Amino acid sequence: MNSALTRTLPLAFAVAALSNRAAAQTIPSYIVRAENTLNISRADETIALRWSDVRARLAGATPAQIRVRDVASGREIPAQAVDNDGDGTTDELIFQGSFSPAEIKRFTIEAASPLPSAKPAPTRVYATHTDPRDDVAWESDRIAYRIYGQGLWKVDSLLSSGIDVWVKRVRDPIVDKWYAKGHDLYHRDTGEGADFYDVGQSLGAGGTGIWKNDQLYRAYNFKSWKILANGPVRAIFELQYQPWDASGLRVSETKRIAIDAGQNLNHVVSVFRAETAVTDIPWVTGLVKRKGVVGSESKAQPWAWLSMWGPVNPKDGGHGDLGTAVMVPRDIITDWKETDDHYLAIARAKSGQPVSYWIGAGWTDSGDFRDVRDWWSYLDQWSSRLSAPIKITVEEAAR
Repeated sequence: MNSALTRTLPLAFAVAALSNRAAAQTIPSYIVRAENTLNISRADETIALRWSDVRARLAGATPAQIRVRDVASGREIPAQAVDNDGDGTTDELIFQGSFSPAEIKRFTIEAASPLPSAKPAPTRVYATHTDPRDDVAWESDRIAYRIYGQGLWKVDSLLSSGIDVWVKRVRDPIVDKWYAKGHDLYHRDTGEGADFYDVGQSLGAGGTGIWKNDQLYRAYNFKSWKILANGPVRAIFELQYQPWDASGLRVSETKRIAIDAGQNLNHVVSVFRAETAVTDIPWVTGLVKRKGVVGSESKAQPWAWLSMWGPVNPKDGGHGDLGTAVMVPRDIITDWKETDDHYLAIARAKSGQPVSYWIGAGWTDSGDFRDVRDWWSYLDQWSSRLSAPIKITVEEAAR
């Protein structure tokens, strides 16, 4: 080996290290402490910092000029400055961490562009609109869904605001790939999963309606749509439903759906508007029954859940068991109902005021759930996580 080269290599590395350290010191940043206050593991937990707080500490931060690092490893973490409601104003900085029971982690928030990577991060959330069917379809790396627009009536007479479930056996995005296969082919599993779920004229897995005179009144297909965000942590879209009649009560709905990476459940915010002055709007979210299913419910925690579990429709080679669920704040629920074709959570809303709830599904053949006990445990733990978000404190001020 060349002795001169041997002597100069350590010096070169030292100079580079000093240069990198100096560059890092010029980047405005601060450190937050994130604590899991629960005695349960929390995989892919989304941590949200108010964007106004980030900007107050890092004046140079913009949605394109922000990054997050794990303090322990120094690794950069995918982060997203997100406008959750589509009003044109950034609401939060979100990123994810996985926590052991009672674990504490620390993250550095930096006013700097994400570093270029030789290997792009995998796509874990995605939402899209497709023509000519006028579907909005969306997915996480765990599961996928779709919902129907009025443009569908050009090719199909289906009247439905129900939510369809596409079960996945892979972590890769599949929505665009399956649409490219064609309608008939994505109902057959060729190794990635398939659309085995029958929605028809129902609520599907978490659609909404109005409950009046002991009867369900569903909206028809959405009138308009808008994609608000598309990852890397969260995908969000918004739907507008024209007024429909519920035994003399005419109501419209704006529905906003968000899904985070690593999750099976969607966060939904609905705003119902009555055309006449009413005190309360009796709305429902629910689950269409399938052959051989078992319904269950729990009000043990502030977020109550209603669930259904049973075999996937064997048509087109369907296999495995599927769980579906809705989760609603316990204090707004007025009743559970079982009809001939649905399990329903009945709640109350004020005209023009948002209501927040969760909907979703899980499949045994995804590898995430072995049986119904796993599904119930997932719902119980999700309810706990909603009631006890990761506790965030600023540990080191901005520099």
